[in-house]
Amino acid sequence: MTYLQRYPVVCSRDSEFARHQLTNTYGAIGFDARDGDFGIQASYAHLASVGIAFCSYDSAVSLSFPEDGIIRQFFSIEGAASFSTANASRPIGTWSPVIPGNSRLRLDFAPRYKQLVLRLDGPVLERSMARLLGDDSDRKLVFSGDKPDAAQMSYVRQDLFRLVDELDRFGPDYSPVALGEIERGLIFRFLLAHKHNFTSRLQREPLSANRAVVDTIKDFIEANWDKPIDVGQLAQLAGTSVRTMFRQFALAGHDSPGQFAKRIRLQKAAELLRRPDEKTTVTGVAFRCGFQNLGRFASEYAQLIGELPSETLKRAMQ
Repeated sequence: MTYLQRYPVVCSRDSEFARHQLTNTYGAIGFDARDGDFGIQASYAHLASVGIAFCSYDSAVSLSFPEDGIIRQFFSIEGAASFSTANASRPIGTWSPVIPGNSRLRLDFAPRYKQLVLRLDGPVLERSMARLLGDDSDRKLVFSGDKPDAAQMSYVRQDLFRLVDELDRFGPDYSPVALGEIERGLIFRFLLAHKHNFTSRLQREPLSANRAVVDTIKDFIEANWDKPIDVGQLAQLAGTSVRTMFRQFALAGHDSPGQFAKRIRLQKAAELLRRPDEKTTVTGVAFRCGFQNLGRFASEYAQLIGELPSETLKRAMQ
């Protein structure tokens, strides 16, 4: 099983060619293939805010990376591997601890090992944290501890594999609206899963907010329904934290800003299908409204509108 086949980096049994590709793409400074049965398949998708790498090794391999400011987390798919930094050394399991980029990193892979790697830029995470809390200070994000919250991490892994699956299916043609929201959701889930110097604030019960918060955000979403929803931007717009914003939406019976945005987009899809021209298709409308999975779009459309999108279009074309 392979992942990210639309984003190839190297597929080869030539260890020197692999060294060149791993150095140029991932920034590796050390590479050692330790037996003659070498083989590698690697891919890398660099998105707006995160990078996702897939690596598969036929033989035992070691890699090393410098201090580079990249925050990594490894997700084993098959086989055995371990990592070593200045402060820790341990096997890579279902997920590794978060690995900051402030020390050198060594990775040792056993034969027939496969993994996904989540790569995040430090400043991106700090901006996301500031939005999550509504914090305009310049306080740096510092991770602590090596035991992430297991419940949250199960969601991180689930979200990561979901994003990879969507990229495998649609590649560069993926809806930018849907991709942006999945990507931002993955970042916020990642921040909730790990211990750091903002953890106590994230876990604190949010203060109540004025009902105007909900109305402000709803108005903004309705005016920008065809753009990706950035929960940090929404919270900043309403002058509150992300947690307070979500709490206010729940109290107002709207589930979340994302769910509200989905309903608005489904309603917009219905409007487009009811006023078609000769080029209108269900697929085109779904994509324009931020839905990549046509089966999911049809199901959610039918639940809200009361009929399948193809039925709406067929009746409008009569």
